[in-house]
Amino acid sequence: MKYNIDYILTGLAVAAIGGGALALSAHSSVTNSAAATQFTASDTAAFDRNFQVADRDCEVGFAAQQLCFERTALEDRISIGEPFPETMYPLALEWRANLALERKADNLKTVRIGQSIILMERDTRMVVDKMDLSGQRHADADTTAAG
Repeated sequence: MKYNIDYILTGLAVAAIGGGALALSAHSSVTNSAAATQFTASDTAAFDRNFQVADRDCEVGFAAQQLCFERTALEDRISIGEPFPETMYPLALEWRANLALERKADNLKTVRIGQSIILMERDTRMVVDKMDLSGQRHADADTTAAG
């Protein structure tokens, strides 16, 4: 069977138009769910609790990656509505943890200090939300929500 050049050019043109339309629709479609500006219950549920890492107890972290978050006194210095302390460097949240969380607005940065996850504005360093992952506080929140 011999292919005519017209058939080949027509096929390429249809493929180009279809690919362009697909790319255009992907970039111009309106998203129903806006990026979150605070932590949600599913963010809290993304972390594992009470597991073993290297023969020691871990209160919170990611069991599959053997990533354990330890409590630190610096967490108490961070408050919602206040600027992130200038004396502390806001290290970005580990990428595995960041992938587990719901997408946040682009102007916000997610950082972790000990067992707290902080959501802060990139430009002003203002703390927008704080999620305490410690086991006791998590258990208290579950009890309050259930009762």
